[in-house]
Amino acid sequence: MNGSDGVTESARAAVLRAARELNYVPHAAARALITGRTHTIAVLLPDMHGAFFSELIRELDQCAHAHGQSLLVASLHGRLAEAPKVFALIHGQVDGVILMAPFVDAEPRLAQLPFTVPTVLLNAPGPVNDAPSITIDNAGGAAQVARHFAALGYKEVVHIAGPADNYDAAERARGFHAAARRLGMSVQRDIRGNYSEEAGREAGAELAKRLRRPRAVFAANDNMAVGCLEALASAGIAVPNEIAVAGFDDIPIARFTTPPLTTVRPPVARQGLEAFEWLVAAIKRKSPTRVLSSRPTQPLPTTLIVRGSTDPTALPSSARAASSRTRRPRG
Repeated sequence: MNGSDGVTESARAAVLRAARELNYVPHAAARALITGRTHTIAVLLPDMHGAFFSELIRELDQCAHAHGQSLLVASLHGRLAEAPKVFALIHGQVDGVILMAPFVDAEPRLAQLPFTVPTVLLNAPGPVNDAPSITIDNAGGAAQVARHFAALGYKEVVHIAGPADNYDAAERARGFHAAARRLGMSVQRDIRGNYSEEAGREAGAELAKRLRRPRAVFAANDNMAVGCLEALASAGIAVPNEIAVAGFDDIPIARFTTPPLTTVRPPVARQGLEAFEWLVAAIKRKSPTRVLSSRPTQPLPTTLIVRGSTDPTALPSSARAASSRTRRPRG
């Protein structure tokens, strides 16, 4: 049943025939006790709602299939405090763990976890217990948005920030503010959001009512940017002629909004691939973490995708004309 060479072909055929007739399936837990391998990787995510997590899970699933592994996916429900309970549940059931921990206070909490199997972190503030953290250049991506706004001549800007305890959101805010100030922009006070479309809708409605509106808005993720676009459209404010809007993540719907959304594309597939390859190598070494130096510490670069929500020249001519006709005076 396990492909051993120490049996004759006639014996092998007889055993496999009997297994088929009896619908016999090897007991995975018993086999794992003997081999020391479960051929299962745990993927622990802060949440599982949204296109970003779907894309990451899809990439990891493809990697697992290519390496003959299965995935066990679990949610931390937005709280790193859930991690010890999940680690206890999966103990002895997995060969390795991919843990996404984008929390500002992640390092001291992660240091208390029992890394008894190879573990790789995603988007954590830094490596913990020799477990590497593969991160995306959130600050650099946000700075790209600020430079894009400056190139278009937008001087007054505002940021719809993500959750206060989220490391990715903090990095995006840091990168955007630093670049905007360096470029001489007037940065209005952040509007706090929670990564949801409803938060973006509320932020857009607030901006629409202001006497002094910003010329451009950078939302910390695409969900909030989509909600902001909807609120501005409902208020009759032309995008991008009156207010330009940009997001972060390049979720599938971003290209289908009206107008299509300018956004920052993170290298989700590359991040998933690097995490899985590091984990497979660590499992083969039979070492829980180790050889941190084999993983580059530089964040993975992002790509700015320019569409019509910020740049009128990126719109079809008919859309540019319609946007110009609907423009309303400020105030």
